[in-house]
Amino acid sequence: MTSIIRIGRDGAGAAGLEKCSVVPPEAVLSGAANEQGEVHFETADGSLVIGTWESTPYAEILSYPDSTEYCTVVSGKLAVTGPDGKVETFGPGESYVLTAGFEGRFEVLETMRKIYVLHTRRA
Repeated sequence: MTSIIRIGRDGAGAAGLEKCSVVPPEAVLSGAANEQGEVHFETADGSLVIGTWESTPYAEILSYPDSTEYCTVVSGKLAVTGPDGKVETFGPGESYVLTAGFEGRFEVLETMRKIYVLHTRRA
């Protein structure tokens, strides 16, 4: 494995995005997540994952009891509603962090692609 992993401006790496299924069906509130993704890097224990993910419009209840996620939106638009009811909307070039313990509504408003870094606490 090389120590340098190139990720293009469109979020794609050497392998390119492939159909995937990350969204749990029981969490979906509306729409249908038609997903593509590419994992660019993952530690052996899976505690750190860096990748690109894309989905068509849908809404879900997102819960991160043990994970923190940093994302930069490459294209599209999404809205995240926190537990306090505050809605934050993000578009291309904008970034956000969802900290461990987050639970709220995650809604893809326009087909959206993001580059993410996901860290999960291991016991």
